[in-house]
Amino acid sequence: MRFFRSTLAIAAVAAFGISGLVLPPAAMAQDVKSADVIVKGLAPVKSRGFDPQAPEREAKQKELNAKLREFKTTRQITVEARDEVAKLVEESKAPNVDVQILFAFDSAEILPEARPSLDELGKALSDPKLADGSFLIAGHTDAKGSDAYNLALSQRRAESVKEFLVTTYHVNPDHLSVIGFGEEQLKNKDDPLADENRRVQIVNTGSATVAEGKPTPAPEPAAAPPPAAAPTPEAAPPAEAAPPPQ
Repeated sequence: MRFFRSTLAIAAVAAFGISGLVLPPAAMAQDVKSADVIVKGLAPVKSRGFDPQAPEREAKQKELNAKLREFKTTRQITVEARDEVAKLVEESKAPNVDVQILFAFDSAEILPEARPSLDELGKALSDPKLADGSFLIAGHTDAKGSDAYNLALSQRRAESVKEFLVTTYHVNPDHLSVIGFGEEQLKNKDDPLADENRRVQIVNTGSATVAEGKPTPAPEPAAAPPPAAAPTPEAAPPAEAAPPPQ
């Protein structure tokens, strides 16, 4: 399963490539998921009992977040680097959910019709259950247009989603990473022009502490039990009275 097949995708239905197609009102309708549904979809999975694969997933998660921190200071991300991120997202089994977002034609402008979905997403990422999470916002296009054009458009659209979340819902920008993939990670490879290829993905990449490269706080040592009280010495029995003189 490739990165683009994660179920956490924000689909941009309004011409993500450079097509002049105008969708009818029915096609522009959105399936708005509630914040509660999004929270449940993004919440870290807690395994019951011992999970032998957990250490490997956690290692991949740390590697992914280290790569995302590196990208924040990189002006240009190579195809190989983007492929590596996609692979790490898959291997870390990141939680995800689908949300639909509408953009203006050939633009990173978010349409008013997208506001309900974005509001629910903003509420979800502001929920205390996800307060410790870090998230990757990844933009994708279909195969219309040139590779370079689609790459730039996907980057701008992902950045628009981040700006909305930070400005409107005060999501910590340090907890959000943005990458444009263009047409490199088609969700429907059999139909490169399909609507589902025009999307923005959001992936929970794990603990924000790990994402920021900070050491995980060590658990506080348990308080020492109070010293046991010294046993109270038993009182000596009263001395017997001497018999009266005869």
